Amino acid sequence: MTFLGRDKKVVRETAAVHKGRNIVIELAHPSIVRVKEKGRRFWYETTVEAVFSLAAKQYAENFRKERAEKKKAEKAVRKAVKATRR
Repeated sequence: MTFLGRDKKVVRETAAVHKGRNIVIELAHPSIVRVKEKGRRFWYETTVEAVFSLAAKQYAENFRKERAEKKKAEKAVRKAVKATRR
């Protein structure tokens, strides 16, 4: 893996589209992430830690929802089996 040095910035245009424009991402030292729409001047800036935290929260929320749906489906099956036994 390449270390992001003080004097180096990495800028990439993504395939992701927002309002018809591709998204551009810039990684800068020290652990700064900047995002903008291609063709626009304004950059949204955050830290790598904030991006990681958001990704972890989204993963946990999706995991919780999937688990709740699974439990709900299992409960419906148990209820249907119980109803057929009567």
